[in-house]
Amino acid sequence: MTTLNANDLVIPRGGGEKTASDMKIILRNAKLAGHFSIMEGEVRPGELLAFHTHANEDQHMYIISGELHFEVGGEDGIRFTAGAGSHVLKPRGTTHGFWNLGKETARYVETSTQDGFERFVDSRQDGLGAMVGGATENLGMSFETERALEVMKEFKLTGLAGANIENPEELIKDPNFREMLKTNETAREMFLYLGGVKMKAFFKGLLPSLPRLP
Repeated sequence: MTTLNANDLVIPRGGGEKTASDMKIILRNAKLAGHFSIMEGEVRPGELLAFHTHANEDQHMYIISGELHFEVGGEDGIRFTAGAGSHVLKPRGTTHGFWNLGKETARYVETSTQDGFERFVDSRQDGLGAMVGGATENLGMSFETERALEVMKEFKLTGLAGANIENPEELIKDPNFREMLKTNETAREMFLYLGGVKMKAFFKGLLPSLPRLP
């Protein structure tokens, strides 16, 4: 006789575990016999989920709402668009990133084999520098920051999805991130690019409130 009840089997709308990143963990790997995890994510308009590669995880996305543009396999790989109701596969060992050119936030469900991506998401609570550095050293992930910057400039994107960077001051206070800026020229250029975008938006919003010159 089963000892399960509905609470063991149903995660209601809005349920799941919030994290310090933009991802919400619906079910952890440990709850699914160590095989895979289930998460929910979102990409706001004008954001890019930066290019990266998983050495250990295969991933699957189901797009709930909105539309996303993908590049898989790097600059010489393939590009495609997938909208609500689409399933997208991201095999291990393959560089991938995606961005939102629409006017609504794109929401998706992501399943990842093993627990590496889960640990990556958890590490955001220790700061962005630790998140990226730990993934490179311990989780078999690599990041193509230069390609991410190229695509952001190509489509005039204004933010990064997944990392949950609401306040740039957080980054400046993060010693691991400051060290990254010292040693990684492309990371510095990315930071300056995003800083310039935010300053432009700030002044654009400020201008209407300024008194007109006589």
